[in-house]
Amino acid sequence: MTYGPAPIVVGVDGTEASMAALHWAAGEAEAHGAPLIAVHVTDPRGRRGAPYAGRGVYVPTEAQALDEEARVERMIAQSGLEHVKRVFDVGVPSQVLVRFAIGARMLVLGHADNHRRREGEGPYQGPALGSIARACVASATCPVVVVPVPARLPAARERRPEPRHVPVVQHSPMVGARMIYPNRRPVPMAHG
Repeated sequence: MTYGPAPIVVGVDGTEASMAALHWAAGEAEAHGAPLIAVHVTDPRGRRGAPYAGRGVYVPTEAQALDEEARVERMIAQSGLEHVKRVFDVGVPSQVLVRFAIGARMLVLGHADNHRRREGEGPYQGPALGSIARACVASATCPVVVVPVPARLPAARERRPEPRHVPVVQHSPMVGARMIYPNRRPVPMAHG
């Protein structure tokens, strides 16, 4: 059995938010000498729109799932990042991500800022987490980092910029604490 640093797992789906998460995770993997694992999950249950919107259920066909995988492969190739292990799986996204994050240093997810908190839902006034991020925070055994989309994503082979604000959620009673990495600025923490 080979022992080494715990990997950093990042959820990718080909979106700008997952590209931001991939770059942030790559920087952390480099800083810690950890392997980077990019996980793409195809949800066989499909995606539902709002019930009042009159949309049906989208269930991806095998060809569509392969197209999604190809899009993720292109995204990783265009990022210019090297040494990224790719994993493609089928299942409930949060469950698959949490399973791959067992024993990981952290699980990194993107946040597109299209989820907003309703008034009166708690003290944090920033954007709310999406359903996958919330489910991962609730059941992951490692820290979960949610990276917002920066104003500009780095070009291939360009060093990723530091995110302005990265909510980090850990299973601990430390609300409002800060996690500090060596040679980095503090990262605000919240409890899910």
